[in-house]
Amino acid sequence: MQLQAQLRVGAALLLAVAAGVSAYVFTGYAQGYRQSAQNLHALTSYDQALKAGNAISAERAPSNILLSLDPHAAPIYAATRVEVAAARQHTDAALAQLDQLIRAQPQANGKVPQLAHARTSLAQARVAYDALARNAPAERSPQDLQTAIDKLIDARNQLDPLINDFYNEAVALAPDQTGIMQMARILSDLREYGGRLGSMLVVPLSTPQPIDAARRVAMARLRGRIDELHRLMPALMTEKTADNDDIGSRRAQVEHDFFGHTLSLVDTLMAQPGTDYGVRAAAFTSEVLPDLVALERLEDRFMQRAIMQVNDNQHAEGRHMMLIGAFLLAFCLFLLAMLRAAENLVIRPLLLAKNEIVALASGDLRRAPRAGNSVEARALHDAIDILRQQHMRSMQLSIERDELSTALRRQAHTDALTGLLNRHALEEITGDLSAEPVRLSRGRGLILMDVDYFKPINDEHGHIVGDLVLREVAGRIRHLVQDPHMAFRYGGEEFAVLTNGLSMEELCQLAEAIRRAISSDGISVPGVSTLAVTASFGVAKGNAVVITWLDLLNAADEALYQAKAQGRNQLVAAAQAPDDAGREPHSASTRS
Repeated sequence: MQLQAQLRVGAALLLAVAAGVSAYVFTGYAQGYRQSAQNLHALTSYDQALKAGNAISAERAPSNILLSLDPHAAPIYAATRVEVAAARQHTDAALAQLDQLIRAQPQANGKVPQLAHARTSLAQARVAYDALARNAPAERSPQDLQTAIDKLIDARNQLDPLINDFYNEAVALAPDQTGIMQMARILSDLREYGGRLGSMLVVPLSTPQPIDAARRVAMARLRGRIDELHRLMPALMTEKTADNDDIGSRRAQVEHDFFGHTLSLVDTLMAQPGTDYGVRAAAFTSEVLPDLVALERLEDRFMQRAIMQVNDNQHAEGRHMMLIGAFLLAFCLFLLAMLRAAENLVIRPLLLAKNEIVALASGDLRRAPRAGNSVEARALHDAIDILRQQHMRSMQLSIERDELSTALRRQAHTDALTGLLNRHALEEITGDLSAEPVRLSRGRGLILMDVDYFKPINDEHGHIVGDLVLREVAGRIRHLVQDPHMAFRYGGEEFAVLTNGLSMEELCQLAEAIRRAISSDGISVPGVSTLAVTASFGVAKGNAVVITWLDLLNAADEALYQAKAQGRNQLVAAAQAPDDAGREPHSASTRS
């Protein structure tokens, strides 16, 4: 095996080992990244489920206030209706987002009907509320009021199985966040139970009527659950969580507002033996609502903290994967660099020198890549450079000769005065007209034009003015004649335009455009304001009769002669063959 092949095999083995180790480590981080993504989705779903439950709970507050108002109290009733609509819109948005998260799960068949059932219960509760809200307060019986409130509470209860499912999934996937998720669930339950306590006072405060024994038992049971959850909170406040200033301040606010104010107010109202509560349902609900919102905000802060921690873990796993990939890439580049260095120092110098000599012998003068820095290698390279320089000098001389020949040929074909092609260039295309006739295609057309009364211009104003007129006429012709057509100075004051692919009609249109361009504007010359210059035109085209270049030239020349004979400053088209007569006009004559 050649040395170069051995080096490459060794580098490939090292790269394979590094790739295997990197792949093993990368797989671990990739699994962690996927796990973090799953955890994040579970936490987000759980958080959205809690938000949906809170939204339904929060919807009860403006709805309960609405049931305590008279529909005829227009300003406050209308404002409360707007608040109810906004609360319902917020609830619907939270439920819709929860529905999207559920449907994004691989196995969500059980959760979809649960959420649909909760939505149905919520819709029925809203119908009951709306029906009562349209009645006057005297027409709303305590039983009807309590039934509507219970339906909205039941709609919230329908979400509990979903919240439990999301909680269990989140705990299973992200056990490190269990304490935070438990704390969020406690705060959500506190918000719901506190709202239910307030809702149970709506009927007595709205009627008003005494709190019956059954209601007191139910409220005492809710009060006991709240106290139990309150006792669990300190155990779930970890040292890291307690040190968070934002969470600590919100926790203190909840302790003061909800546990210190709202529950004390509820206890005071429950202690009233009669119906003189000192506050109506609407005022009571508005007073305790901010304390319930404080619970929601603290719950949201806990969930955002958990989501942020999982998100940070996911980013860390992603960074580790990027580092592993960068390491593998760097190692691969290092091996390639080492392999390239070994080839350059050991193998490539002689191989490249050999290839360069072979290429130089074949006429390739490009300097090939080189390697090696020994005295012998440098001497060999110097010798190759000397040989290359000799070849390059010879090639440069050949290029200069070709460029000179091209320049001379261009000069020989260009009219020095006008810059148009000259008659010699035209004759190279048409061939020797005095020799054997050369056939042309029917697509070829020729316009011959002669500046009218040019000799008087030369005689009266001199050759300098005459040359200026010829250059201006040539410029106007050049402006209108585009590739593939060609313009020539045929001789003296005579010009020619050789076309290809134009019909006789198009050929006459081009000739007429040139005639108008020459005659429309006078030519400014020194000592004379302007000179009016015109030209006569003869137009011919290859056809069944005009079959050679000589025929074409004679036809155009004859047409030009007729144009001059008919008064100049006009164009005459040569007669066409009978087989073309049905397609194009026989002749054309135009004069301004």
